[in-house]
Amino acid sequence: MESFDSILTTILKSIESNPNQDVDEVIASKMSELGLSADGQKKLEETNSYLEAFNEMFAKLQAAKQEGESRNSWVQGELLLIADKHHLSDEQKEQFIADIAAACEKGLKTTLTEGE
Repeated sequence: MESFDSILTTILKSIESNPNQDVDEVIASKMSELGLSADGQKKLEETNSYLEAFNEMFAKLQAAKQEGESRNSWVQGELLLIADKHHLSDEQKEQFIADIAAACEKGLKTTLTEGE
């Protein structure tokens, strides 16, 4: 039985070699070929949804940058959309954005420290 990493790598290589193919069909074909368990299928489907969401947001960011918007401004706008979707008060929005900024800063510091 192939490992999850191996399966994912195979799927990503297939998609990379032919980006016009339907991702869901590639995944379904690979799952059928391997006779994956329900848990394995769920992991692949979840990974696919994360990749699709990442690609969508990356495309939105690139479009915003082409229009002259800064990355920080775009991220803040996206965070406000999320906050509005969840009906956060202005105070809760400020806390939400501050928490995200702190987490990003912590991640950056950790990455820089590990790179030394």
